[in-house]
Amino acid sequence: MKWLILIVTFFSATLYAGEKFDVELSSGDVITIDSYPGEGKVLYLQLPSERGLGKGYVTTAQQLAFENHTLWAVDLHSSYMVAPRRSSIDKFNVNDLLELVDYSKAQGFKQLFFIASGRGAQLALKVANQWQLDNPNSNYLKGHLLHSPHLILGKPQLGTNAQYVDVARVSNLPVYLILPEYGTKYFRAEEIVQALKKGGSSVFTHRLKGVSGGFHMRNEQDLSKVSLQEKDALADTYLLASNLLLTVTPPKPLIIKKTNKKTTELSFSEPVLKPYVQKQSINLVLNNLIGEKVSLDQYRGKVVLLNFWASWCKPCVEEVPSLARLNEKLKATDFQILTINVGESKQQINEFMKKVPFDLPILLDESGIAVKNWGVYAYPSNFLLDKNGTIRYVYRGALEWDAPNIVKTISQLL
Repeated sequence: MKWLILIVTFFSATLYAGEKFDVELSSGDVITIDSYPGEGKVLYLQLPSERGLGKGYVTTAQQLAFENHTLWAVDLHSSYMVAPRRSSIDKFNVNDLLELVDYSKAQGFKQLFFIASGRGAQLALKVANQWQLDNPNSNYLKGHLLHSPHLILGKPQLGTNAQYVDVARVSNLPVYLILPEYGTKYFRAEEIVQALKKGGSSVFTHRLKGVSGGFHMRNEQDLSKVSLQEKDALADTYLLASNLLLTVTPPKPLIIKKTNKKTTELSFSEPVLKPYVQKQSINLVLNNLIGEKVSLDQYRGKVVLLNFWASWCKPCVEEVPSLARLNEKLKATDFQILTINVGESKQQINEFMKKVPFDLPILLDESGIAVKNWGVYAYPSNFLLDKNGTIRYVYRGALEWDAPNIVKTISQLL
């Protein structure tokens, strides 16, 4: 192996400034590292999410350096010239990252913790698992600090239980989960924990009430007071979490069983409602904004569109006007839209309604019960029920609800 280190630039004049350098690896690939060096022997290796690395980590990295710990932020998207998107994590060379771990150990670090979020967690788990298998007598890797990890395999159909990626089921290192309330993984904590425990991982869950998803990577001016407080305290959270993970002696790592994955051809067409083939009837009883209990059974004889949403979900907000237009277009028919807000308080919803016109019934799923019962893993998620209360169509994601083909499908049920 060859490692050629090139210091590129110093971008801060402060004492704990970042040092950008490139690591040239045996494959010929060059990986760019944004390093915040401390004087100790603990390394935090931060991998990007599918959205990229950003610069939101800088303050936390500086605080860790002040505590004599080093953070390396690995800019894989720039290194491999890959655009940030969902599939970007699959474009990165795991062997290069294994060599990067080797390189870090050769620099004299004694302990390494991975930091990752979103789909980047899958990459961290893959690298850790393979490095352990390649180095069975080493205890250099100490665990994972994972922000809202996306470990779901593919896109689960609405109404079904998600399957988790193979590497989650062979993870053996201890894991510290950081789950902000306003994120899609908050109500799926138990599922994530159980998936990770299958390989022997000890899992610790840290729920952050009132905190926005992605808070650790966002700019300070974009955060609420509560989210900003958690970001300011993130270095302390990492240190406390690391000490907790160090109390765990992990079992031996398992080997990922290779499976033949079927590939499907991509087709590009106008968005359409998808026929629903799972359990056809699901109970729903929730309170509305004035505290009244509302049951789905009350709407027998009407075609009902159930829309799961949250005010922090941009696609949810973007589709509100088209929902309103659809409601207006079909107001003289037996059609009813019921929106289900996930996890937010009445006060938050009322504040949102002052900014965005929202004249549709709102039910409150404050504890995520409906989310779990209806198999919802992403927002917005939509269910179209016929007059008998049978689920006929679903759609995961935002739509232009008054598009002619969508209105036609709904009208066929009226």
